[in-house]
Amino acid sequence: MQVMIIEDQPLVVEGLRSVLTGMDSEPDIRCALLASRALSMLRSGLRPDLVLLDLNLPDAGGTSLLTELRQEFPDVPVVVISAQDDRDTITRAIDQGAMGFISKSSNTAILVSALQLVMKGGIYVPHQVLDSHGVDHPPQAHIQDLADIGMTPRQIEVLTLMIEGLPNKLICRELGISDGTCKTHISAILRLLDVRNRTQAVFALSKMGVKLPRRPARD
Repeated sequence: MQVMIIEDQPLVVEGLRSVLTGMDSEPDIRCALLASRALSMLRSGLRPDLVLLDLNLPDAGGTSLLTELRQEFPDVPVVVISAQDDRDTITRAIDQGAMGFISKSSNTAILVSALQLVMKGGIYVPHQVLDSHGVDHPPQAHIQDLADIGMTPRQIEVLTLMIEGLPNKLICRELGISDGTCKTHISAILRLLDVRNRTQAVFALSKMGVKLPRRPARD
């Protein structure tokens, strides 16, 4: 398991390193203290299985680096780990394509559980945010396959790219479909999940316990 930690606080880095070592006896951990260094490593060909990202770096604040990572490296899952864990920040991170948000105040058990979920293709959102965001617990909670609610293989492909934060234009390019076809699929996806937008779709999938297929990394 190769993990990139983008964090400028040494104590936090060591804590994450300890947790990751407990999950995998020989994790390949790469660290970057700055956003610029992280981008340089990724642009040089590094493709970790997971990126752990702090939102407050010396050379990048807020979700600016997250946005850049999702645009340039959409196949690399990013989990935000931050002390800034208010509802708006979490929602904004998920909306920008993060596959999970873990508060730095979380205990080790929650951290391990969340990372394991994301590594398997799931999405981790803190329960307190799910419960306060206005997305009801779906009646089909804990389904194993989106086909069980009538979603087609193509719609699942579109949904996977939506969750990664890709705009419609890039989804069309990735799948070789027209803008009209893409919009039709998205409308059907939102209807099947009983939500109004992408962020609510992410929260619904998190509540349902659905795991999305991981795309192979591109060279």
